Amino acid sequence: MRLTISVAAFASWLLLSCLIGDALAHPKPDPKTAWVRQGRGRKSSPRNLQARSSMSSSSCVDKNATVIKAPRHNVWEGLTDDETASVVKWLFQQTALNLTVTEDAGEWDNTIELVELMRPNKTDVLSYLDHQGPAPSRYAHVVLDNRATTDPHYADLLVGPLPITNQSTPTWTPLEYPYTRKTHGRVRNLDADYSTIYSEWLYKISASIADITLDLFNGTALGLDNDTLDIWGIDPLWQDDGRIIRWDTFWNMPTDEFDTGSILPLGLFFKSDVTGRDPSQWKLEGWLYNDVFYETTEAFRNAFFSPGFVKLKPNFEGPWAQTDQRGPILPQDKQQPPLMVAPSGARYSVDLDRKYVTWMDFSFYISFSRDTGVSVFDIRYKGQRVLYELGLQEALAHYAGNDPIQSSVAYLDSYYGFGPYAFELVKGYDCPVYATYLNSSFYVSETTHTHIDSLCVFEYDADYPIQRHSTSDYVSSTKNVYLTLRSVSTIGNYDYMTSYTFHMDGTIGVEVRASGYIQAAYYAHNEDFGYRIHDALSGSMHDHVLNFKADFDILGVNNSIELTTVAPVSRNFTWSGGRSRNTMALERSILSSEDEGRFNWGPNGATMIHVINQEARNQYGEYRGYRVLPAAGTAHLTVQDSSNLAHAAHWAEYDIQVTRQHDHEPRAAHPYNSQDIHEPPVNFAEFFDGESLNQTDLVVWLNLGMHHVPHTGDLPNTVFTTAHSGVQFTPLNYLLGGPSRQTVNMVRVNYANGSATEVKTFGQAEDMCAVQLSGIEEELWRYQGDVVVRKFPYDPNDPYYEMEADA
Repeated sequence: MRLTISVAAFASWLLLSCLIGDALAHPKPDPKTAWVRQGRGRKSSPRNLQARSSMSSSSCVDKNATVIKAPRHNVWEGLTDDETASVVKWLFQQTALNLTVTEDAGEWDNTIELVELMRPNKTDVLSYLDHQGPAPSRYAHVVLDNRATTDPHYADLLVGPLPITNQSTPTWTPLEYPYTRKTHGRVRNLDADYSTIYSEWLYKISASIADITLDLFNGTALGLDNDTLDIWGIDPLWQDDGRIIRWDTFWNMPTDEFDTGSILPLGLFFKSDVTGRDPSQWKLEGWLYNDVFYETTEAFRNAFFSPGFVKLKPNFEGPWAQTDQRGPILPQDKQQPPLMVAPSGARYSVDLDRKYVTWMDFSFYISFSRDTGVSVFDIRYKGQRVLYELGLQEALAHYAGNDPIQSSVAYLDSYYGFGPYAFELVKGYDCPVYATYLNSSFYVSETTHTHIDSLCVFEYDADYPIQRHSTSDYVSSTKNVYLTLRSVSTIGNYDYMTSYTFHMDGTIGVEVRASGYIQAAYYAHNEDFGYRIHDALSGSMHDHVLNFKADFDILGVNNSIELTTVAPVSRNFTWSGGRSRNTMALERSILSSEDEGRFNWGPNGATMIHVINQEARNQYGEYRGYRVLPAAGTAHLTVQDSSNLAHAAHWAEYDIQVTRQHDHEPRAAHPYNSQDIHEPPVNFAEFFDGESLNQTDLVVWLNLGMHHVPHTGDLPNTVFTTAHSGVQFTPLNYLLGGPSRQTVNMVRVNYANGSATEVKTFGQAEDMCAVQLSGIEEELWRYQGDVVVRKFPYDPNDPYYEMEADA
């Protein structure tokens, strides 16, 4: 991979050359070559400037991450091709499951929905990692979509042990131990008749008013190739009183390649009861237009064709909705922008097979799943585990509005999955070109899809130093270089960028950013729920809440939560002459049980959350631990007792929630919680049963997110700049000094009488080297989408049978 640097950087170097003058001994550089500094520096002074500038101008090191071998197997890494294929083949041999190959299946057949690794229990993993025990046995987590019944349902199975061979004796059992509801791993499937819903129901309803939609919107939705309107509605469906109720609405279809459908609502809604699997028993229950509800189609038609009926304007696509450049080009914008380079190549190491990364004093394993995308395990700092697990659990987008669609939508995105929509990253835009790119894989319909270069690892120099200080004699400053692991998942209209960051001072961070098209509301009568942002468009207010699991192991698995509050006090001191002084003091407490384990960030940021080990004090008697603090705005769900969610997302109700770790509580949510909101497979509230939190294995569940009220600046897309949330874990009395002092990428400049007298660089690289200047476009022509590997029937000698642009 070529290293690149911008023309602007080259110009900066030329400016520096002019300032130094005749001291530089380099020949005139080639106009296609830029220069950066590389090599081992030393204490310098004005008299050795010429010698330093005359060093070799050979090409910079062009290398990716150093290849290493992880100290242990990655027990969280996904199934191999052979493992997946053997599981699928064996499942089709189990006649009791009555399975049909997906490409041959209809709505009344049973199919395999998912095959992936069942992540091993922490108890077993710690025995392997810390006590030389055997590696945990590998099992597959299988989800069946059982639709050959009047009671369609998803079935979670545990299959194994793996590998399955002619000599092994595998079994399948219902998987229920990780879930709070014990129903043999079953949860109903409300989408079993998806095709029938459209062909036998929604399109027929739309056809009954085709003359009206032509009049209002100049279009129809009939299920034909020349449809110009789309129909879709609420998620989750209404599930009250034993009935399944839909609300659907019409949307204008995009007329070009832009994905504008979610910002083209048309303001006509209809309600239907679709309980059961017999379309003849489904019922249309009314129409809504201009905030007037009509109980029947006849009533709606009569009103529509009556004098005085008010027809509202529709939403049409236009340049305002397209993401390509438009408008006058900004001053000097055609010049190359600044660009980061890695002149010495990667300064981290990766085991590509085991997905293991080391950087400076950090190491961690990468894992990837269909539901939640990328997670990180066994994060160690200076050889000590800090976090056993750090990863996304669920993402919620809960809307509100005057109409029944916006009012009823509360997307639980692991239902769709972060894994299948973590597409190939755009080099030079999503991540630097010099990053190390990794692939991700997931199971779909007897195939494994591999998204090429969908994860990236890279170092970056922040736009501010990690340390700085000036005196009358010197100035010191330290570069703020950090490591990032990143992925982007595009779920529907939103792109979620998740970044795990590792910093020189021992801090570990999680950042989430959102971009993409908003899901907008029709403008009429929506003033209390959003701004009017276009001719017939309202920004639909919603909360993004993303739950992350942080399983801390600070100097051992037994930890406690200390709350330290900066509180106003009135205090008499021995020296205050008997008068109280109004001041502030620290108030400290230890959480005793899960009854105290659900709370929000304190007002004024005054309460600090510390994960400590009470059995590990430093030499000054202070508890060693990590502080948990918001790094950017966070959010929990505004709606209380959500009508849309019932018990499906209790994890979203607080900023911070702390439980005792249990192998049977591995996740805060289940991807199919939306299918039964009143009795979901995982009811997070049931995790809190009064157990002690004092010096035990703890899990901290954290909510990131933002309250999003879209405005005109969200058109055409929301921007990552403001749709941003983050949390950091930073050492607290953990070490005896600031660990960022170890880096050599710092400088101290001594000065006197208005000039520098000494420059100390502590051994950082200072040599010059050539970097080939090339455009990013060449890299982007290599963009290839995903690789698909057939698993049934499986041919290990010819696994790649097609390429697809998306999942």
